[in-house]
Amino acid sequence: MMNEQQPKAPLNPGDEARPGTPGSGEDVCPVCAGKGKNAVAQPCPNCGGSGKIIEGIGGG
Repeated sequence: MMNEQQPKAPLNPGDEARPGTPGSGEDVCPVCAGKGKNAVAQPCPNCGGSGKIIEGIGGG
């Protein structure tokens, strides 16, 4: 049986990590405020239209 891996989702410009990366979490896109679209109803270039970004959490 072959070990098939799922293709990795592309990162959007606002993402700091891939989904599921330890030490990261989902947040509302600060550019579109979670709407997924910009002022002219085009997909937000920062989040790719999802309204969410993946960023590092924690601190230290």
